[in-house]
Amino acid sequence: MTRFLSNELLGDLTPRHLEIAKAVLRQKCLVGLMEEKSESWLRFQKFFGWQFYTQEMRECRDELMNWKWSGKHRHDLVPEDSPAWELLYKQNILDMELYDYARQLFVEQRSLFQSG
Repeated sequence: MTRFLSNELLGDLTPRHLEIAKAVLRQKCLVGLMEEKSESWLRFQKFFGWQFYTQEMRECRDELMNWKWSGKHRHDLVPEDSPAWELLYKQNILDMELYDYARQLFVEQRSLFQSG
């Protein structure tokens, strides 16, 4: 994600690319998190003005929320204490840092959706 947000599609990434990606995320993105799927969905719904008028629309939303769509691929989880995790982490260190930043932004953006 760092590569795409910093528009550096080839070559090595540096901490500067991470800073660019963070700025894009902060300035241009509404953050949603899979581990906060319900809250994320409600934010998207409010932000985009989505309304679910019919039963069919509500069922579609509920299926998406509960992962019932064709084409979904399940992947085995990699244990965090495994050599594979360590290798993946090292290869994707800037994306891991960007993800941590996205989690921080998710909390900060909460105030945009609070009533009152």
